[in-house]
Amino acid sequence: MNWEVLIQWYIQFGKSLLSMLHLLELGVSYFLKSLQVPPRKVNLSKTLKQDTKKVFEQIANFENYSKYIPGCSSARVLEKHKDYEVGELKFDFLLRKYSITSKNILLDNKIQIEQIEGPFEFFKGEWIINKTKDLSAEIIFNSEFKLPFLLDNLLPDQAINIFCEGAMEAFIKRLEKTEEG
Repeated sequence: MNWEVLIQWYIQFGKSLLSMLHLLELGVSYFLKSLQVPPRKVNLSKTLKQDTKKVFEQIANFENYSKYIPGCSSARVLEKHKDYEVGELKFDFLLRKYSITSKNILLDNKIQIEQIEGPFEFFKGEWIINKTKDLSAEIIFNSEFKLPFLLDNLLPDQAINIFCEGAMEAFIKRLEKTEEG
């Protein structure tokens, strides 16, 4: 038996096997990427005859969220810093309990939200409160997020939009209620 030929054959076989494994890895990677769904986005806007500072204060009052956001069972501030807060919201949805911890950066007319821990693969959002020409407050909510695969398939866009619109309406009702009382 010619050992040199056998060794050469093993070397070639090993290289071929590595090439096939690399192709398989590329194929699996491509397949998994084809399953990935792009992040979802929600953009809402409302204009109210309200003072922009009062609107900002109401939205920034994180601990009151459980009083009026649908499904929110608990809201608490975990940390308070000069420029940001870390808060936790707990929700009851689809017979399950969810919790989201977020960093909320408080700017002049904007609150930027970024999930630290929670049910999303990632979540970024922002509230923007602009003063209009007639001194009303334009309230803008923008978010971009990615849900885990199973939850993403369970929740259609319409359900997410209904929830977000409900939360926006809850803020508006809360503002109107505080204005009256």
